[in-house]
Amino acid sequence: MSFFVGRSWSELLDAAIAAMTSGDALLAKNTLDELETAAGSYDRSRASSLSSAWEPFVAFLGRRGYFVGDLSETRIALEEILEMGEGFDLYDLAAALSRCDAALAAHLNSPSARAFPELAAFPRGRTSS
Repeated sequence: MSFFVGRSWSELLDAAIAAMTSGDALLAKNTLDELETAAGSYDRSRASSLSSAWEPFVAFLGRRGYFVGDLSETRIALEEILEMGEGFDLYDLAAALSRCDAALAAHLNSPSARAFPELAAFPRGRTSS
């Protein structure tokens, strides 16, 4: 049984943010996978916004040595991470955040209104874990 079963959207999002803040990419990725699954239960009147994950994600990239001082640098860092591919922990984390973003946008019936368009190049479907 998953540690995350029964946790609300906001609890899962808080856990993902805490994992990124602590530097645990695998836990953050796994939590975002659960958050993606929970996107269908998202209620914008009661739940935390997914956009609150952006700053901790970017800060995590910075702690890992990527230049992320402005949006241009962040985009370059994401391109480098994308080139690394699946299996690189930051790629897997970015892909999980992208999938979560896409699932939430689909749930809200607004696929073009993604919180993180910068992550659109990362795969939307799950690959091997």
